[in-house]
Amino acid sequence: MRLLSGFREEERQYIPFVFGAIFFALILGFPLGFTAAHAAAQGGTLAGRLPAVTQLHGHLQLVGWFGLFVTGMGLRLVPRFTGVKVRPASLVPLTFALMAGGLVLRAVSQPWADEPPLNVLFAASGALEAAAALTFAWVILHCVRRGRPDEFHYSEFFAAASVWLVVALLINLALVLDAAAGPEATVSVTRSNAVTFVLLYGFVSLFVFAVSLRTFPIFFGRRRADPRLVMAVWALANVGIGGFAAAVIWRSYEVTTGERVLEAVSFAAVGAAFLLLLAALRIFEGTPHRLRESARRSMAFVRCAYAWLLVAAGMQVFFGLRALWDERPPAHYEVDAVRHFLALGFVTSIIPGMALLVMPRLAMRRMQGQSSRLVALSLLVLLQGAAAARGAGSLIANETRLEEGFWTMTAGGVLGILAMALFAGYLLRNPQPAEIPLSARAP
Repeated sequence: MRLLSGFREEERQYIPFVFGAIFFALILGFPLGFTAAHAAAQGGTLAGRLPAVTQLHGHLQLVGWFGLFVTGMGLRLVPRFTGVKVRPASLVPLTFALMAGGLVLRAVSQPWADEPPLNVLFAASGALEAAAALTFAWVILHCVRRGRPDEFHYSEFFAAASVWLVVALLINLALVLDAAAGPEATVSVTRSNAVTFVLLYGFVSLFVFAVSLRTFPIFFGRRRADPRLVMAVWALANVGIGGFAAAVIWRSYEVTTGERVLEAVSFAAVGAAFLLLLAALRIFEGTPHRLRESARRSMAFVRCAYAWLLVAAGMQVFFGLRALWDERPPAHYEVDAVRHFLALGFVTSIIPGMALLVMPRLAMRRMQGQSSRLVALSLLVLLQGAAAARGAGSLIANETRLEEGFWTMTAGGVLGILAMALFAGYLLRNPQPAEIPLSARAP
């Protein structure tokens, strides 16, 4: 009840999204990933439901952990950046109810969706999530269209990210309806890769980039990123994301030379766009002297996250160009390694870092002098270990050493669970406000 009461206050409406995201990641997403990797390492199949559990893990991480967190913070930050309030304010809890409801239905139905009536719940989950995406996109596009002039060019990234969320979840709806009508509990593996790519690269990453473009010049006290370079990144990334998704869906129908070329070129193009963004942001230069000393430590998360982005984007360009040279699409485990370096290394590292910087609940603790140094250091180490182990596991599996690869992935899953538990505990901890000394109190 206390959590849901946040919807009655506009300043606190993001809180249910944040705690909902942590719930889906800690209770479902990471444990399911660990379970799937552990079963695969032992040669198990989870009674034939391993593919469904694997898909469910990926979906809950992308739409539950990343999706809820990004939509919640987006509904808080975009109106402030643009100067346009969300009206009616009820659209915020509506978005949460639709997305969380869809995720719950997906969680309880997909592993057993090959039998009625759970296949009906599986289909309903896709419909609710698509409705949530449409509601969220309407709010963001409305704010961007009516907002104040934007000299940072974050508006284009916010707009594109919200549109990609709609595209991804409408494709997901079509795939879920098709699967629910058939005898399988899984959606098309090839086509679901298109949904995964659009969600991670088009929605989550572009949203993070938008916030970075707006906040980094303020944190570091320097001029905004070069507008021409920023718009080149925006164009190249969006063309690449669309091209890769189209090529993957095309491959699900037929394999042709044109499809292979489009997939490899698009994969490399998105990686190149992300490298250009790093050059535009200059995140590794200077000191964030506009931040309080206690807040500057949180930039370690942000810089580590962007270091993982550098690794992931560089590998992506390499794998894409190598696949083009070999006249084939990028290999499954190559794409999987890059995806997990991006998801765990970049996104999951930057979320706590930006949360420590911009979430009022955590900023208030700094003002009260409550140190988070030990928590931050432990969380940083766990996240780096989780990203390295999970991504490396896919690279090892790509060399046909499947058992070693799956065990390495399992280790990454354990570290990820520990990191999420630590982050959740720190957020949920509700210390008493600092006492005001008697001598400082008003008579």
